[in-house]
Amino acid sequence: MQVSQTKRTTSTAGRLASAPAAGAAQAVTPMERLMDLLQEVRQFSRQLQRCARESAPHTDQRSYTAALRALLDSRMRCGDARMRIVCYASAAELGLPVELEAEHCRQAMSGGLGFPLRVLFWTAHRRVQGARRGPGAWSQPQR
Repeated sequence: MQVSQTKRTTSTAGRLASAPAAGAAQAVTPMERLMDLLQEVRQFSRQLQRCARESAPHTDQRSYTAALRALLDSRMRCGDARMRIVCYASAAELGLPVELEAEHCRQAMSGGLGFPLRVLFWTAHRRVQGARRGPGAWSQPQR
């Protein structure tokens, strides 16, 4: 089962379209772009959950989790760099441990995808790392 491509109809696009014709276009702030991206991640997470429930309607929690992970892995494999970051953030939101390939991490960390995606990547990465350590756990010093 394939999750449909999320639409990028954001409120910032609406604000730009409604700008006065004679005046200068209103600049979109980085915070607005981040909020739009967060909305996209949450919408994508809801789509994943709905598709996973439909593919495993009367089975146990493990089947649902397996279906969710399979859908997420499928999208990460066939998506572009932007979609992989959205998938990574969605996995962090849903509590699913996933790994991003080193090249995709490097691309996100370098800022090559833009400021909002870099912030989203780092936020998701910290969330995933925190979940791996467990609540209240301190990271062990490296020797």
